[in-house]
Amino acid sequence: MPQFSWKGIKSGVYKEGIIDAKNEHEATYLIRKSHVIIYSVESLEKQKNGKNIFAGLLPNEESQKNIKEKDVLVFTKKLTTMVRAGLPVVDTLALLADQIESKAFKKVLKQIHLDIESGNSVSVSFSKYDKLFGNIYINLVKAGEASGKLDTFLAKLVENLEKTAKIKANIKSALFYPVILLVVSLAVISIMLIYVVPIFVELFASVGGELPALTQMIMSASDYVRDPMRGGVTFIAITVGLYLLKKQVQTNYNWRRKYHRMMLKMPLVGDLIIKSGLSKIGMILGNLSAAGVPLIEALEISTTSTDNIPLTEAMNNVKLGVFSGSPLSELFDKEKIIPSTFSQMIKVGEETGNMEEMFESISNYYQEELDNAVQRLTAMLEPIMIVFMGGTIGFIIIAMYLPIFQMGQMVG
Repeated sequence: MPQFSWKGIKSGVYKEGIIDAKNEHEATYLIRKSHVIIYSVESLEKQKNGKNIFAGLLPNEESQKNIKEKDVLVFTKKLTTMVRAGLPVVDTLALLADQIESKAFKKVLKQIHLDIESGNSVSVSFSKYDKLFGNIYINLVKAGEASGKLDTFLAKLVENLEKTAKIKANIKSALFYPVILLVVSLAVISIMLIYVVPIFVELFASVGGELPALTQMIMSASDYVRDPMRGGVTFIAITVGLYLLKKQVQTNYNWRRKYHRMMLKMPLVGDLIIKSGLSKIGMILGNLSAAGVPLIEALEISTTSTDNIPLTEAMNNVKLGVFSGSPLSELFDKEKIIPSTFSQMIKVGEETGNMEEMFESISNYYQEELDNAVQRLTAMLEPIMIVFMGGTIGFIIIAMYLPIFQMGQMVG
């Protein structure tokens, strides 16, 4: 007998499960009979349909990771243009698959094309590659397909992808110059300690006499760095330690949670993370609301847009609180991690009855705030890195010339 997965509310508590039924109508009847308020029922067969029919053709998850976000954006733009022009999706995919340069992405599009030709819906065919496209992408395709306005929702998808790309580009540009300065600084300091300082050491050894403490400290640092047993072992130990720490953070939930909390407490960096997350959440909630997606499901999908655990936990708390019937603004206001401006704007949307427009306003507001935060971060980091580089190099130079100055004074 066919099986159906369902999500809903029973006695004010969120529930989900699987039920056996002849068809979707019978499944809905049986679930409602057990006093469940349903918001989704889906056939498990549809979810799995065609998943491994062409297993040899399917790119594995590792190869899918190699597909660039830029390629997905360009593909979605072309797909939107062709669908708006009236071309059937199945024909459009066949055309676009031939134009794609990435072999892995070409395989994905050809498989999606085959799945749609086999009778699967567009959203089900895309959902097999959720690691590549993501829940938000797939749900907007599903909403567009269900409403008969696929071109409209594809256009929204393009807007989402462009905004997300802009957020990432802004953060990368803010960090690029300071990182370059840091690398150059470390390279110059290393060259001075390994090659320049030993020349001065030989000079001071030939002259003799007691050296200033500052000079001795730099000479000791030079000896340490050049010694393969001490400097080499320390470098390897630090590298291995950082690698193991990174692995621990990636694989251990509690470590990752602590790391994310630490990042949120960092000046400016925490501000960037929150504003970036809220901008994406507002954008997604607005688009899903416009698509007629139930609020609970929209909150669930928008939660996946951020990787930050404390922010994800706050969104989950809001989602669970909706079942109690509390206003959305009150639920967001309870979460300390969410700025009060966010909940106040939600409240205005609730009072005016235009949540879709308010979600869009929230997204635009936090996008502007993010841009300003990126500019402030860049303005702060650049002079700090220049002072660090100049100060460290200056310190080494002064330390090495200090004995020469002292000898000059003695001669004079």
